[in-house]
Amino acid sequence: MGLRRAKTDHNLMTSHVGRGNPWMTLLEFHRDPLSMLLQYGDLDQPVTPIRLGRWTLYLVTGEQETSYVLSHHVRHFKKGPGMDQRNPLIGNGLLLSETPRWEVARRLVKDEFVPSTVQTKAPLMRSAISQQLDTWPAGICNVAERLVDLTAAVVMTSLFEVQPDPVELRQIIINSQQLMLYFYRRSRSFFRPPYHMPWPANRTYWKAAVPLGQMADKLYSLRSGGRSEFLNRLEQLPSDERRAQIVTFLIAGHETTANALSWTLGLLAHHPVVQHKARSNALWREAAIKESLRLYPPVWLLSRSTVASIQLGDYLLPPGTSILVSPWVSHRLTRNFQRANEFLPERWFTDEKVSPSVYFPFGGGQRSCIGESFAMQEILLAIEQILFRFELAPATDLMAQPLPLLSLRPMNGMWIAVAPNVSGDFH
Repeated sequence: MGLRRAKTDHNLMTSHVGRGNPWMTLLEFHRDPLSMLLQYGDLDQPVTPIRLGRWTLYLVTGEQETSYVLSHHVRHFKKGPGMDQRNPLIGNGLLLSETPRWEVARRLVKDEFVPSTVQTKAPLMRSAISQQLDTWPAGICNVAERLVDLTAAVVMTSLFEVQPDPVELRQIIINSQQLMLYFYRRSRSFFRPPYHMPWPANRTYWKAAVPLGQMADKLYSLRSGGRSEFLNRLEQLPSDERRAQIVTFLIAGHETTANALSWTLGLLAHHPVVQHKARSNALWREAAIKESLRLYPPVWLLSRSTVASIQLGDYLLPPGTSILVSPWVSHRLTRNFQRANEFLPERWFTDEKVSPSVYFPFGGGQRSCIGESFAMQEILLAIEQILFRFELAPATDLMAQPLPLLSLRPMNGMWIAVAPNVSGDFH
């Protein structure tokens, strides 16, 4: 097959999605991006152009092509549309910045997130988790809300090594959620005014950003006690970059993990046999978590933009081309997983290795999530304690629907009936 030049290929893609009309496709993308992208992924093409209005994006689902995008970030790609490095609060943080700033900051903090170091934080994590679970009531409750409190407390105590004031912790969560919603809306907007412009959305941004920046400065000032090695490592950075790193870890360190835990508890509540096995067997707990991350990856979409002309699949892409790589799509394609839409933790007990370009809930390559080991240990410890304490049952017959904001949240929360565990089957 001959190579297709992206700039001349806009009329080739006439999918049933959006009836082939690029403006209808744009409307569909804003209305239901999860279903729409899955339909394109099911076309079984490694690279699929999607015309959204006057823009063309390329959805990458081929294993080799996904590996290429994830592993060649610095040389050929940068963070894509919506990942705004001009953001005054976190634009210089690890999430949004590019090399060389990103490389310097990651080198400073990477040792804090290697498995051997993360394991030393387990006692702090367990203590924070236990204190939060002490407040869980019996009966039907929105565990998604409770888990945000739990993961925020874990970040404060285990990473920053500060015992959070409950009022301050609640305000951090509120401001973080406001910022995440602002970032999401800005990433999907045609009009992105400069942050200093007195625009209504910008006022919402600054109302949340200012206190989070102040909290970051306060946390850094507490490093004099010498307890948080993470904060000590940031001493070499300028104050604005240091603040950006602290706020980035404050927000990203609890938002995505809380959503991962919410989906895992929801699935266990709806699958009592798996819940019983996970309660009594550590291998089943780990498999249930991996399967939950497959079905509901908190970071459901990764966007990139080409910085040089590249060949990707059958396409020659010029600089500035927008590319989408979606764990949500790749994890649910039947060519990657049998019975892809079913919750089957036992699939992880086979000897067959799964390619990191097929299953990548924490991203991959150079820009993979630096906190993967931290998050996985936290999730495992939390699920262990929750199943030790509680029996879980669904509050409704239907599983919560996913809401694709910057992180994949349960729409309207995750409502579960929580009861004390009296089975005594925990090991």
